[in-house]
Amino acid sequence: MTGIRRVLILIGLTLLVTVGAAIPASATFTESATVPPASIATGTVAAPGWVSVDDYCITRTTTTKRTVYTDPVTGVQTQTAYSSTWSEARNTYNEQSSVPTTVAGPGAYETTTTTVTKATDLVVNLSWGASGSRGVSGYVVSAHPYGGAGTAMAQTPATQTWMGARVTAYYLDYAATLSVTTLTSYGWTKQSAQTARLSC
Repeated sequence: MTGIRRVLILIGLTLLVTVGAAIPASATFTESATVPPASIATGTVAAPGWVSVDDYCITRTTTTKRTVYTDPVTGVQTQTAYSSTWSEARNTYNEQSSVPTTVAGPGAYETTTTTVTKATDLVVNLSWGASGSRGVSGYVVSAHPYGGAGTAMAQTPATQTWMGARVTAYYLDYAATLSVTTLTSYGWTKQSAQTARLSC
């Protein structure tokens, strides 16, 4: 009987120690779990107030003349005359061509080749209204092939709200639009709506 009592007392002491040790641990856990509510800062950046694009095509026509003398005995050719002139005019489409024409003369054993080359460029003048946001550090001009994702083409400082470019009119094949994105010193950005598709 005495042995049984000793076992019961030992079990009771063990439970007391176990529960007693667990209570402070539970209280400590509860205290460390109490934290102040988190707050998240929010804000907005204004895109450029407006975006305007002036685009048109210019075709350069270059005419070259080259006269060559061919030795009737050796067949060796020697250039005896060369000239080149060019002019530019606006165009309503992307004209790209090179057409050579060869005629005899003007002297004996001479031939003259006249080549007329037409190369069209796209001229783009873009301007926009300054963003009203604080900390504006500049603007990025992007091109959007087929109106899709943009590719940065140029970056201007905050004081410059325009840009111009002249590129080959082959870019018209991409049916691109343009946009202007506001940059800030604190990393936030805002893109404008896309312009109409570029054209001649």
